[in-house]
Amino acid sequence: MASNPYSKTLFKLALLYVLFVFPFYSTAQKIRFEGKVIDALSGDALAGASIILDQVHAYTSNENGLFTLTTEPGNHQLIIYHVGYRDTLLNVPMTSDHPFITIHLIKKEQMLQEVIIGANRYGRALIEQISSISTINPKEVQFKNIQDAAQAIDQLSGVVVIDGQASIRGGSGYAFGAGSRVMMVYDGVPMLTSDRNDVKWSFIPMENVERIELVKGASSVQYGSSALNGVLNIQTAFAVKDDETTFSTYLTRYDGSIPANKIRPEDKVPFATGGYLLHKMKRGKSDFVINAYAHRSQSWLQGEFAKRSRLHVKYRYRLSERTSFGINLTGMLQHTSQFFFWSDDSVGAYQPLNGTTTLVNLKELYTVAQANMHHFDRNNIKHTAHIQYYHTNHINGRLWQPATNLFSADYHMQKEFNTWILSGGVYTNAFFFRDDGIGGRHSGNQGSLFVQFEKAFNKFRIEGGGRMELFRLDTIYAGSRPVGRIGINYSPYKQLFLRASFGQGFRFPSPAERYVNYSLGDIYIYPNPTLLPEKGWSSEIGLRKKASLGKFNAYADWALFLQGFTNMMEFSFGQWGNPSAPFFGLGFKSVNVNEARMAGSELELGVQKNIGKLKLLTDIGYTYTYPVDLNADSSLRSAKNFMQGFIKGLYNTDSTFRRGLLRYRNRHLIKFDLDVSYNRLSFGGSIKYYSRMDNIDSYLALFIPGVNGYRKDHLQGDWLFDLRLSYQADQYGKVALICNNLLNSFYAIRIARPDAPRGFTIQYTYTL
Repeated sequence: MASNPYSKTLFKLALLYVLFVFPFYSTAQKIRFEGKVIDALSGDALAGASIILDQVHAYTSNENGLFTLTTEPGNHQLIIYHVGYRDTLLNVPMTSDHPFITIHLIKKEQMLQEVIIGANRYGRALIEQISSISTINPKEVQFKNIQDAAQAIDQLSGVVVIDGQASIRGGSGYAFGAGSRVMMVYDGVPMLTSDRNDVKWSFIPMENVERIELVKGASSVQYGSSALNGVLNIQTAFAVKDDETTFSTYLTRYDGSIPANKIRPEDKVPFATGGYLLHKMKRGKSDFVINAYAHRSQSWLQGEFAKRSRLHVKYRYRLSERTSFGINLTGMLQHTSQFFFWSDDSVGAYQPLNGTTTLVNLKELYTVAQANMHHFDRNNIKHTAHIQYYHTNHINGRLWQPATNLFSADYHMQKEFNTWILSGGVYTNAFFFRDDGIGGRHSGNQGSLFVQFEKAFNKFRIEGGGRMELFRLDTIYAGSRPVGRIGINYSPYKQLFLRASFGQGFRFPSPAERYVNYSLGDIYIYPNPTLLPEKGWSSEIGLRKKASLGKFNAYADWALFLQGFTNMMEFSFGQWGNPSAPFFGLGFKSVNVNEARMAGSELELGVQKNIGKLKLLTDIGYTYTYPVDLNADSSLRSAKNFMQGFIKGLYNTDSTFRRGLLRYRNRHLIKFDLDVSYNRLSFGGSIKYYSRMDNIDSYLALFIPGVNGYRKDHLQGDWLFDLRLSYQADQYGKVALICNNLLNSFYAIRIARPDAPRGFTIQYTYTL
């Protein structure tokens, strides 16, 4: 009997992992001294605190606030640093009779120095990262009435979300419902569907987020193949100290904002409404969270609507200061209809092409059950394990199918050796589903192993690692080449940090990208069973400068990046079917671009200033991306020609320049945000700029009316302005007024699908 190549390679991975793990347990010990770092006010454990022993050896507290060090008996000095807290110096007698200490840190008001988890799976200050990372304050999510994770990351510089597909610095184009180069990590667990490998943005309970961070660039070493373009890490919260109950509701109206020449008598009035109830509590060693959410909307696009309800339950039991267990249950039922293309760019801009035949109507049920364990053993090793069952279901009448089932498990361990941090992990999943639109029944597996290290010395810190993955889809077996990651962070003086990194990635096509065979009226999406896996890499150099003076804080972050892809998968419109088929076989299909390259630069600036009761917070980000298809213009393989094109794209373009660009990308993006608060009153505003997509599928302009006319009218791109105002009354809750698209601009980020006209929202939030 022929041997299974998948099981053979899995055996090799397991052997490598054992060889890697064994040295973790072979260290000699002198005196073991342990401690815990906590918030002096709330008593909560503080992850990511830096503990410096005798100004020589560095340690980091784990997610339970615990740390362990080994040293000679006697009096020693500890210096404890933690972002947002006062630096603390302690002289501690360390003997076997006193093996444990609890360290209380006092919080201070500082800006933009968050502890980041997503870049390396453990706490590390933002300024010390080797890659560009952007974060969103949970207060911003509430103040802007953000309802799903896609809206959240769209606030960040360098990010565009098109029909649910996130593109970071031009790393993705347009791919309707199939494949993602951005990995979603939800409470420490990867969350992509098994059939389409896409993100269900509305499934994440945004009403209870504690941390939202986006890692830009290839992160496949830590999180797997779908992290080729970045990682979105979302962590939900537990109660900080006391019980907490929050109720919030909102109503959005678009009345009168749609231009009169685009309204028809039969059009439904667009609106959105919803709310949530959230309760968090602590009981002894138990932490418990439950929240319920509901949303209903009638889109400005006629025929498009959404109805959804979601329930989220989270529980954690702290068995000891070293060990905790938890479960996370989320379920959502939704009924949506999605608008695909307009009828034209004038009176039919808000009407679906060919009537209701081009609307996607879905009833869906999503459920996920997660269990986790965190343990810090007496060998100074941190152990983390997750298991997950992720189920999606399309409800068609009495039939609950197609249904997808994904089982996954991962294990991660980490150990500190003086100035070294070594970690590694394994991940595996199994899935099966039946979907006649994706070729019927499918099943598959994935297995992976990764290792990484960190070394600190003098003013340098180096990170590196590698990963190997195996894939099976039905009878197709594939193994990625080993992918690696290396980076360095250097601080010549206290408030300046320089960084450089290089990371590789590999992505296996989703079943939908290979086998989808679907139609929207006369629009067909064709399969491509010969689709090849794509490989990529991402490099970056950057610097981050901080400035602090009293109650004034500011930062500047600049990055220059270069990405490359081989066999890049792009969703392309063309004649893929038989000429005798409807519309001569025109439609969409995932194809391999032989080679692609993206270069660019990103600048972010932020300022926080407190003047008595007046607080000001502002940030701005500008991203320039030069994304080229080296197959379409082979002359760009020359470094000289590529650099000339890069410079030219900053200020001027012509038809020759545009011919070599990848499709569905914006070269220039600007994101600006301002918040001003005085006592209980807060005021804010946002400005966004999207340059026109230079290149789209040429067939699209012939097939969809009004595309050429719209593009001629929007040569200079689109500017958007938002305003918001809120008032916090201690006894009566908080009221916010929000106006999005203040100038009522008519624009379409994704061509032939208009984005929202001016909308007014009133939001009420009450917290006990």
